Amino acid sequence: MVAGASPNLKLLNRLDQVVEMLDLAKLSREDCNKLLIKKGFYRKSDLNEEVPEQHKEGPYFEREDL
Repeated sequence: MVAGASPNLKLLNRLDQVVEMLDLAKLSREDCNKLLIKKGFYRKSDLNEEVPEQHKEGPYFEREDL
């Protein structure tokens, strides 16, 4: 983290190489949540919910239906 820098989300591949970097500065918390879901990440509905196997590891595919 760099003080004063814009918050960025770095999406990495299995080799820890940055494949996409997204500026989050203008997004609300809800917008960040929507962005992650659109990028294919799974959001648990409850803290104790198990993450389905197909969502534990990538690759993640961007959703077109959102």
